[in-house]
Amino acid sequence: GAGKSTTLRMILGLIYPSSGEIFFKGEKVEKYDRSYLSQIGALIERPDFYENLSAYNNLKIFERLANLENKKNRIETVLKEVKLWERRASRVKTYSQGMKQRLGIAQALLHEPELIMLDEPSNGLDPKGQADMRDLIHHISSELNITVLISSHILAEIELIANRMIIINNGLR
Repeated sequence: GAGKSTTLRMILGLIYPSSGEIFFKGEKVEKYDRSYLSQIGALIERPDFYENLSAYNNLKIFERLANLENKKNRIETVLKEVKLWERRASRVKTYSQGMKQRLGIAQALLHEPELIMLDEPSNGLDPKGQADMRDLIHHISSELNITVLISSHILAEIELIANRMIIINNGLR
């Protein structure tokens, strides 16, 4: 209720702010400008995939939709980054919640963004899944050199992985 997810949705242009401004890389984002979105990957709420298709085939669909077919082995690369390569041929309906979250992150990484935004990435995960998610986020940030913006109400979890934190209380005013 503080406005964390709403803020992410505004950055992604899914909803428009009633006041204020959004800046990306120092440039003001105009209301209908979507050009900056090619530099952002996002996982908002829970990922949604075709349950009867494999992880690989789901990403193949996104690859085609995003015109990324010229990027050789990109699906293989992102599935290895999120540690799902060994399960690439398994139907998504056989995946745990943590695996689905990681597949959602793989999709967000597919186009090689500079920024990845994750909305409550540890929600619904058991302690092992939460630890795996922390490790993946740290890997994305430190090894892939991608800025990660996380929305979460679990401050203890964020303190374990973040180098900067903003607390939103009753929206941004």
